[in-house]
Amino acid sequence: MPDKKEEFLKQIKKKYDDLNYQWNIERNKIEAKLQHQGADATKIFEEKREELRKFRSEMKEKIVDLEVAGENAWEEVKEGAEDAWKVLSNAFDKATGHFKKK
Repeated sequence: MPDKKEEFLKQIKKKYDDLNYQWNIERNKIEAKLQHQGADATKIFEEKREELRKFRSEMKEKIVDLEVAGENAWEEVKEGAEDAWKVLSNAFDKATGHFKKK
């Protein structure tokens, strides 16, 4: 039976992988849509994509931290990972939501 750390790590990795998969789909849709829009829309997309890339990188670092955290320290690392997930998830929603409106 997996312990709390292993179960949490499995869940957060799945959420991260699912978000990356969803981002690839949405990014392709947005890039196709941008071919018919101006430079301003492309600039906004590039900014949002870069912001999302930064948050994805931070989330990946938190996952690595979780993997190497000892049994006594993982609860602290878990909180940081949960916070990073919230930021990443919100950034994804904002990035994709901005272009779904158009």
